[in-house]
Amino acid sequence: MELDSRDKQLIKLLTDNARESVVSLGKKLGVSRTTVQNRIDALQRRGVIKAFTIAFDQQYQRRLLKAQMLINLRPGVSRRVIKELQQRPQISSIMSVSGSYDLIVELTVEASSELDQLVDDIRETQGIERTTTCIVLSKYDASGD
Repeated sequence: MELDSRDKQLIKLLTDNARESVVSLGKKLGVSRTTVQNRIDALQRRGVIKAFTIAFDQQYQRRLLKAQMLINLRPGVSRRVIKELQQRPQISSIMSVSGSYDLIVELTVEASSELDQLVDDIRETQGIERTTTCIVLSKYDASGD
């Protein structure tokens, strides 16, 4: 699935602002509105673009409480447990991992009381054997920026 430079530019612009109009995108790319729309449609058909999303204000982001939950599962329950976890809107990511734990789940909530309740609820899920929850204090960009 090779992308040309114009598709890559378009993806970068949409990553910066998924709500930017096709007219504005066309001006920035030096192409017509129709060309932009056709490229977006083609990227969606090819599965390159799955969804358009939003970016939150940095102050709002800083107020959110983030945590990672490391989970041990009983044998043979991973698919069912993952499906149950996917139903929780506070879970932003579920990763199957090797090592001492089976899953790492990323949680995002607005208050510690919400995190406390969420952790309790997840621990009660049938098939979860043991958990460890780590609250994220700071996050740093891997590129050093």
